[in-house]
Amino acid sequence: MPSEKEPQQKAHIEKREVKPPVFIETESLNDLARLTCALERAPFPLFSIESSDRKMIATQLDLFLGTPIFYFSFASQVKNFLSYRTTQNGEEVLQNDSPANPALIHAPIIEIIKMPPIFQSGVKAAEKRKPQEEEKFLSLEVKNLSSLVKVASYKILFEESPLPIFAFPSPWGKGKWCLGSFTRMEDFEEASIFFYFEQDSKPDLNFVRYSMSRADASMTNRTDEHGYVYIKIVRLKEPHPLVEL
Repeated sequence: MPSEKEPQQKAHIEKREVKPPVFIETESLNDLARLTCALERAPFPLFSIESSDRKMIATQLDLFLGTPIFYFSFASQVKNFLSYRTTQNGEEVLQNDSPANPALIHAPIIEIIKMPPIFQSGVKAAEKRKPQEEEKFLSLEVKNLSSLVKVASYKILFEESPLPIFAFPSPWGKGKWCLGSFTRMEDFEEASIFFYFEQDSKPDLNFVRYSMSRADASMTNRTDEHGYVYIKIVRLKEPHPLVEL
């Protein structure tokens, strides 16, 4: 039997218009690889897009009010796969032409040779680091890292991967960094909210580990210790352009 929400959802989809995409640069190729591969059941596909002097490797992670949201990193060369694995003290990231090594997770890279003008405008804005006038996510500040982890990890109750935590320099400066996750309170994109908290320095480690029994959260580079939920941290080069703090 159709739910009461279905007619609303259909009308919502029919009226939606696609807007120019927003391309958000990660701090490094490692951060992009961590985003697409770490802790996922299957890695996200990546797209190779021609830039003026380099190539962009990008993945689409979300859609907000008709705006496709891509995260990307520049690369001097592009092969068929971006390969990733965590190690005891960090991580290994490289590009491969073949997914031959079973110890690595391999995200396929799809080469794009032509795209519609509406996408080209988003690529050019990313090249020039030109801010785009877009609607922003609503933001809610939480008390600490443990509170943020509770938001980011709720999907594991539905046997899904935890939400990534994005880290970026605070728009207010003073050396602070914002850490936050995007989540939806409803089925619609308009209900998306960015939950965040601020800390005094840049997070240098790549994951948060969380003990549900002790309600304790700390940062680590390892994901192999038992008894913890792990959430990846993805660092961005600049403040997130779709977040209004």
